[in-house]
Amino acid sequence: RKVLGPRLWGGLLRATFYGQFVGGETPGEVTATAGRLRAVGLRPMLAVPIEEDVGQEK
Repeated sequence: RKVLGPRLWGGLLRATFYGQFVGGETPGEVTATAGRLRAVGLRPMLAVPIEEDVGQEK
C-alpha cells in the first residue's frame, strides 16, 4: 500500500480479491451481480459480514 499509494492499491484490490468475492458496494450493484450470475446458471449465495472493532487490546 505504501509503494502503490491508496488509489492504485484500491484499484488493485477491486480488480483481484474484492472483485472476486464481493458482489458490490450498493444494493443496486449486488442486484446486478446476482442477475448476471443467474443468467449463466449460477445461484448466488449472499452473506453479510458483521464485524466489530475490538481495538488494540490483546
